[in-house]
Amino acid sequence: MSEDAVIPQAAARSAATVDLDAKVAYLQTLLGPGDEAIETHFAWVFLAGPRAWKLRKPVRRDSMDYSTVEARCHDSEEEVRLNRRLAPHVYLGTLALTHDGSGRLAIGGTGETVDWLVEMRRLDRARMLDALLARGAASEDALARVVRLLAAFYARESAAIRDGAALGARLRRQVEANHQALQTLEPEASAALRDAQLAFLDARRDWIDSRAEGGCIVEAHGDLRPEHILADDPPAVIDCLEFDRNLRILDRAEELAFLELECGRLGHALQGRWLLEACLGQLGDRIAVPMLQFYRSHRAATRGKLYAWRSLEADGGSPDDWRAKARGYLAGALEDARLAARH
Repeated sequence: MSEDAVIPQAAARSAATVDLDAKVAYLQTLLGPGDEAIETHFAWVFLAGPRAWKLRKPVRRDSMDYSTVEARCHDSEEEVRLNRRLAPHVYLGTLALTHDGSGRLAIGGTGETVDWLVEMRRLDRARMLDALLARGAASEDALARVVRLLAAFYARESAAIRDGAALGARLRRQVEANHQALQTLEPEASAALRDAQLAFLDARRDWIDSRAEGGCIVEAHGDLRPEHILADDPPAVIDCLEFDRNLRILDRAEELAFLELECGRLGHALQGRWLLEACLGQLGDRIAVPMLQFYRSHRAATRGKLYAWRSLEADGGSPDDWRAKARGYLAGALEDARLAARH
């Protein structure tokens, strides 16, 4: 398996003409038996032996801009820096993808840098939390290791917001943004959800103030789902939302409520609740149950918004499937919002 290869001549004349297809084709030549290339919305991931390489696509979306080599370099470095908070042994660094001007691409070569790769250790998919839960193999010891990792992370992160009024205003803006997306699918349910969530925020301003003033709002992971958690020894959490700090600013309890929500949607609500309560217990966080219900509702609505957006994308797969997922999250969000309002 060679680490340099001649790329198609049409893409080899200059660095400026080395397009994404040529880069992907080259990296695929480095794959061997048992390796694979995985395409996502915004990147290609190449599983090559004991390593994984991530190549960003040159795209621009809202708060995400990967349109230049310089931007992709910056975001690759940020991805490594941020993910080392919870996965220091997984994220190894960045590698230059180079072009020597004679038709050859190489990883870490001597030519002009035409792109950047994030280099990671390749993880055992069977040891990710969603896979363990599916097999009924998520032991208490494995879950406890994850809890210790998360609790230590939240404990050392400094407060990102300490002003209760600012936190309340931020949550209200997010509620309205979720409604704008979800009302295109279910206008009445979305309006009912928005009204219930805003009413909760108005009625529980003291709780919102307490969360902010208590230093509970931190620069978190941003996408704490079971498929991102390596429940091994040592454990790790990968794939944080590196491209927008604003999306990582969360109440630690809100992020843990999201993990509970996602475990529940996989059919493992008991384990999700255990992770939530065990982590909050280690942090000494005595948050009120209705506040957790609100946060779970808010995360479900946010997730539903993403699926509603995806249903509108031309290359986003089956719109009906995305809309069905969005409606499922909306229904769960409304149920939790109503539970929170009862207290």
